[in-house]
Amino acid sequence: MKKNIFMLITCLALVLCGAVSFAAMYGHFEGFPVVKVLVDGREITGDVPAIVLNGRTMVPVRFVSEALGSNVTWDAENETVLITTGKTTVSSTETGKNEYIVTDDSGNALYSFKINKITEMTERNQFSDKNPAQVIMIDYTYTNIASSEDVYLSDIYFKVVDSAGNIGYTYPNSKTKYPQSIPLGVTCNAQMIFGLDNKSDTVKIYFYKDILGEVTATFELPVE
Repeated sequence: MKKNIFMLITCLALVLCGAVSFAAMYGHFEGFPVVKVLVDGREITGDVPAIVLNGRTMVPVRFVSEALGSNVTWDAENETVLITTGKTTVSSTETGKNEYIVTDDSGNALYSFKINKITEMTERNQFSDKNPAQVIMIDYTYTNIASSEDVYLSDIYFKVVDSAGNIGYTYPNSKTKYPQSIPLGVTCNAQMIFGLDNKSDTVKIYFYKDILGEVTATFELPVE
């Protein structure tokens, strides 16, 4: 993949708590209007400038992130941009932003996971006291990259919200793939099932690295 094309496609329209602002447009880059980028009032520039594309401001993630003290690397094998902010690594991919890499406090990767697909289930559990409008199965894969402790990633680390904004709940339905504790270098494919009170074409999934802490990553994905 050509560097310039990659940089343009993987640009992010960043909203960073007011730290980044944009001045008037000036000049053109490959036919697109260029905009000036200011971080805390200081202009920053990079090999590829910020541009306006189809009415949206596209900012190259590398030079803005690095100006804010983050480290940006490119994982060519997985076609993934890794942004290390000091505590966690944000993973941005070309396949729908459905992957995440968790790091330690030094920015070293510990484990990763990928949400493969979300499917609607017609099956209902006659013994459950819940009567969901929709039951979904989330198929996911996680890998122990460098954690000395076994990694176990189950539904307790996730919350699901339906299209009406209501929180989902774990639902006792049939699944064939269960999460397991995995040692260094091992991958596990698993499933989790949630009930929703509102039938939804898309759902939001919140991941918690620490189940008692704040949200670590958020995904919005379609239900097949």
